[in-house]
Amino acid sequence: MASIKACNDWHVRVVSRRLVKASDTSIKHHVVTVSNLDIIARILQVSMFCVYAKPPAGEFDAVVAAFEAGLPSFLNHFFPLAGRIAMDNTSSGVPVVHCSNQGAELVVGEAGVMLRSLDYGAMGPSLQKIELPYGEDMALSVQVVSFACGGFTVAWRTNHVVVDGCALSSLVSAWSAFTRSGGTLPAAVRRPNYDRSIFRPRSPPSYSASLDAAFTPLDARCQVNCLTADHSSVLRF
Repeated sequence: MASIKACNDWHVRVVSRRLVKASDTSIKHHVVTVSNLDIIARILQVSMFCVYAKPPAGEFDAVVAAFEAGLPSFLNHFFPLAGRIAMDNTSSGVPVVHCSNQGAELVVGEAGVMLRSLDYGAMGPSLQKIELPYGEDMALSVQVVSFACGGFTVAWRTNHVVVDGCALSSLVSAWSAFTRSGGTLPAAVRRPNYDRSIFRPRSPPSYSASLDAAFTPLDARCQVNCLTADHSSVLRF
């Protein structure tokens, strides 16, 4: 089999960029605090992008249409993702999410290269170009990019103070179930829990040294790209 030389000399052309609001207008403005664990990460943009081969039927326009039609209803179940991240107006400086349905971002782009020409072992010079910049206060930016081979990518871009790695995976799975069911969220899909009372500290505060055993220190040397066995940031949330 002939080897394929990776192509790094390319860029994504933005075709459209718009805000998509949740369709349920009965949801009132409210402020959601972030969990005590997510506060540790502070303002940190994170993402997950999915790569799809050319669909056996239909065109890329149909993929875009599915996002345009489905996101408003989907955001009803994940309303904070249509909000904005801001700092608390107290002296604590803790980030919160203002849920006023300002809208999640939907970006459509196109790249003039084949998916197979990308260097999947190099996040910086190749794959990172798929992920387009977005505002630090944006809770969700969905970026759909078509490629010359007919395949496409979907980058789910958010912020760690709103969604951690597990929640981001659940979000993508929920979208898949939502679209397959024709625009409804199946009962089996895990719903987010916005009850922040479970994060309230003990009163009076208490701490046991045994709590340390429940956490694993984050070590960048353990984040390994399984495709190349090299240390890389490609495996990140």
